[in-house]
This record gives sequence, structure tokens and C-alpha cells, in this order.
Amino acid sequence: MKKRQREVRLMRAGIQLAFFIAAPSLFSTAFAGIKSIFLAIAAGQPVEWNSFLTVTAVLLIFTCFFGRHFCGYACAFGAFGDVMYEGFAWVWTKCFHKKKKPALSEKMVHRLQKVKYIVLALILLSCLTGVYGKLTGTSPWDVFSMITAGRFPNSKYLAGIVILVLIMVGMCTQERFFCQFLCPMGAVFALLPVLPFARLHRQSDGCIPGCNACKQQCPVCLKLEESSLRSGECLACEACVGTCPKQNIHRWDRTLCKSLWLPVLGKALLFFLLGCWLGFCRFI
Repeated sequence: MKKRQREVRLMRAGIQLAFFIAAPSLFSTAFAGIKSIFLAIAAGQPVEWNSFLTVTAVLLIFTCFFGRHFCGYACAFGAFGDVMYEGFAWVWTKCFHKKKKPALSEKMVHRLQKVKYIVLALILLSCLTGVYGKLTGTSPWDVFSMITAGRFPNSKYLAGIVILVLIMVGMCTQERFFCQFLCPMGAVFALLPVLPFARLHRQSDGCIPGCNACKQQCPVCLKLEESSLRSGECLACEACVGTCPKQNIHRWDRTLCKSLWLPVLGKALLFFLLGCWLGFCRFI
């Protein structure tokens, strides 16, 4: 089981690194498409199709067919959060001799997961009311995109820098802090209908009584029951797949292919090819 967990972590880290290099600003680009719709409505203008909307549409369609694969493997901000959390967790356990990684209670996690919907609503409302144009420099993901592009933001982005630092503190204390609690694009993904064959399924009949290994490894504290498997909160990170001692957690692609890593690599390659076609993947 430990070998399989290590394989999943290494595979995921490798894919995340590749997309961090190839498409570090994809999150901002996709959300810009959604904002453009509401900004056009606020201005009383017809919504015109643009490159941002193309990227947004591809991400939404991809999510319907493959779940939140973008969140689990391709989002640079999510990958950054994983590095922050694992780095702090290492310091926490090795230097401070704590037995467990830092984490909020399950009850608190489930409550805070609703905050991202409020964040999404507030941003879209600010677009409709014309307030958004006055908030230049407050976006932490804009600051992050600038830094990954090799440009350090100036004093106009002070508020965004401060918010980014606060988010980084949160990333250290809870796995996928931003993705779960604050990400407006994550809220959009969570509201999407994921096709049944794209969801994870657990063959509970073969489970070890009282095991709960899958739940313990889940960054968003999902119980792998039929109701929660339909939850939009699943980040498609496949940590549960790697940790299940009985290998009872499956998706349609793993039913067709028994390999642990080949289906994930296939989806990552498809997404990368789409990125090359649409121009949101860069080469360094």
C-alpha cells in the first residue's frame, strides 16, 4: 500500500510540476472568461466570444467528463498550495516532533467549504455593479500570476500581496486551503454536473470494517459513500485510490485499464494537448 501511495504522490507531483511550468496562469485565464460575461452584462453590451471564454468552456466541458482533474493536477495555484502544506507539515512533524500533520476538524472543513460560493457571488456581484473595476490590485491570484511570469507586482498590488501572504499562511495549516475554502473557480467546478462514469466508485462490499483509510487521506474530508461521491468537492487527486488497501475505489478508466498511473497520465496528456491547441500552454 505504501508503495502505491508513493507512486500516486510522485506521479501527481510530476504532472503538477509540468503544468506549473507550462500553464501557471490558467486559473486566472479561465476565471477571466466568467468575469467577462458579467462585465459585459453590467455595461449593457452583448457578450462577445473571446479567448478567455474559449479556455473557460474547455475547462468546464473537461470537468463534466473527467471530474475536477484540473484542480487535482493542472492548477498551478493548487500545486503551490500542496508544496506549502507539505513543506510546513514536514517542519511540523520533524522539527516540532508532532505526530500528525496540521489540519482543521472535519466539521470546520465542511463549514468553510461553503465560503468559496460566497466569494464567487461577491466577485460576480462586484462585476454587475461596476465595483470590480475599482478593485484593481486586490486579487491574490493576479499577484501570483505576475510572480510566476517573472514580474514582481508594484505598490498598486499591495492589497493583493497581503491577501496572498495570508492565503499562504492558511495553506500551511490546511491541505488545499484555497481550493476548498476560497477559490471562485473551484466553486464553479463544484456546481457542475459530473457525468456518472467520471465519478469515483467504491466497492464497499470488499472493504475492511472500520478501515477509513480513504477518508483519512482525502484532503476535502469526503466520506466515500454514494452520496459524497457525487459531491463537487472531490478534487480528483486520487489520494483515496492510492491508499485503499483492497483497491476498491475505481473510475471507468481504471476499469478498462488496471494500471494505477496510465489513466491519469492519459487525461493529463489530453489536457496538455488541448492547452497546446488553444494556446494556454507555454514552453520554456
